[in-house]
Amino acid sequence: MGGVKIKVLKEPILISVIIICFISSIFIGGSNIKDINWDTILSLMMLMIFVALISDMNILNYFSHFITTKAKSSRTIILRLVLFDYFASMFFTNDVLILALIPLFINIANRHHLQKAYPLVLLTIAANLGSSITPIGNPQNIFLVSNYHVGMLAFFKHSYIFFIVGLCTVVLLSFLVENKSILNSEKGHRDAIHLKSSNVLIAILLMIVVLMGIFNIINIIIALFVVLCTSILLNYRVIYNVDYSLLLSFIGFFLIVGIFSRSITITHFIATVSTSPKNVFILSALASQFISNVPASVLMAKFSGYMGAIYYGVSIGGMGTLVASLANLLALKQVAIYSKLDVRKFVFIFSLLNFALLFLFIIIFYFII
Repeated sequence: MGGVKIKVLKEPILISVIIICFISSIFIGGSNIKDINWDTILSLMMLMIFVALISDMNILNYFSHFITTKAKSSRTIILRLVLFDYFASMFFTNDVLILALIPLFINIANRHHLQKAYPLVLLTIAANLGSSITPIGNPQNIFLVSNYHVGMLAFFKHSYIFFIVGLCTVVLLSFLVENKSILNSEKGHRDAIHLKSSNVLIAILLMIVVLMGIFNIINIIIALFVVLCTSILLNYRVIYNVDYSLLLSFIGFFLIVGIFSRSITITHFIATVSTSPKNVFILSALASQFISNVPASVLMAKFSGYMGAIYYGVSIGGMGTLVASLANLLALKQVAIYSKLDVRKFVFIFSLLNFALLFLFIIIFYFII
């Protein structure tokens, strides 16, 4: 396999956002450019350029192939991939890990005649849960940190509990997969991918710059400039691999939420319900099921100062329906491309397991908040 293709066209999502924005403007009121949180947009753009560069360096592919080398059973392969997925998504986003690991696992499964649907669902769940642990793991976390001006320690005071629960969940679920013996698994494939130590050093340094920019230790524009210039110098083509439609969609989310926030009916309902952290938590999780957790976080932040409750709500809200997280739809798309025969089984297992986890996590965190 070659480098991970980061550029994922989400035009249907962008078109949907544009249509909703247009209809909302007609029936509720006009949009306002002041509704856009530009710090979040710049942070997201910076992270996407960074991830595109990391992908071009083959760092994710190298380690994902490395951890499957010499595995003697299917359960070992899946457990290693799920754990790699969980931890790597904290730094490279859930979308990127799904793009990297789903085709990789399908390739492994085809060669060794392994079951696919359940492990693919596990990889999707692990990516969603792992990406929720850090402020750069997904767009909603970037927004919450930027909107509430949260420091790194303050953020991890919320996410460390999620880390523990999420890790226990993906490990336990991994032991439910079939345990089939594998001979010469992935042997020889590691040599096909080369990793330069200089690239690893550059990745670490850029990661520090990205974090400093997101947490306002340095100006976000300066951080973006450093990441952009480094990417251009190393390989200017990575700039073309950034999913700009996602950035435009995120701008659309801000505009739509701004329009809704000026609706007396909507504001009255949310203001009435959002009287406590627990209520905000439940509403955030439920809203994510219908409008996805990214716009749900933007919407709830307009009416509530309970950042922790929104964080838990939209993080858990990524489970449940396929539209609860853009990463879920991306996973479905990857399965449809690389393993069409498993789509129905994937959707069935995904829905069954995700709704079960959604209710379980809501109960657990309802008493934690």
